[in-house]
Amino acid sequence: MADWPPLKNSAFTVTFPIYDADGDLVSAAATLDSEVSIDGGTFADVAPGEAVEIATASGVYTLALAIAEMNG
Repeated sequence: MADWPPLKNSAFTVTFPIYDADGDLVSAAATLDSEVSIDGGTFADVAPGEAVEIATASGVYTLALAIAEMNG
């Protein structure tokens, strides 16, 4: 994982929770579609892949952003 704070042109892994409308963590979120918009441009798929859940039933996910995706 990259150091904090995220740096331009440096790969970075972001960690985040997903909540439902009731404020509960969502485990095994289905059909995630991870995309990135650089400098307000058109959204494109994240190159390494989709966000993945950290541990079984945690509701917390990670998303790896490549160097090119951090060039905004």
